[in-house]
Amino acid sequence: MNSVKINSIVKLNTLCLLSKSPRHGYEIIKELENNLKRNISTSHVYPFLKSLENNNLVSCRLLEQREKKQYELTNQGKEFMNLVLEQLEQIVHSVIEKKISSCKNCDCKVYEKGYSKDENIFCCKHCASAHKKIEETEY
Repeated sequence: MNSVKINSIVKLNTLCLLSKSPRHGYEIIKELENNLKRNISTSHVYPFLKSLENNNLVSCRLLEQREKKQYELTNQGKEFMNLVLEQLEQIVHSVIEKKISSCKNCDCKVYEKGYSKDENIFCCKHCASAHKKIEETEY
């Protein structure tokens, strides 16, 4: 499994597609083109599928229709996919974490368009009003 590297959006999307349901190579390419809005070469997909197969992350079976190969994640492949998603989650979290503030009133997390008043961040106008009332009663 260590020899399989997910170092491109094409590989990540291929894994995501396979995690939803078994697919054959041509179907994967067409869905990748649709998802990524660009042409995808067979040289991007088939060597990766072969690598997944060699590492027992996908199983491959021949379909009777013109001998098409259908690829499906194995249990080990599903575990690998979960590991990849956990790593991706850590990356996304570290980027988003810098953009999160806490509401001055209720301490809930605010991403982007919070409500600002008097240099304080609030999740909404109600929290801003409630905080103002609390400050007024404290004096």
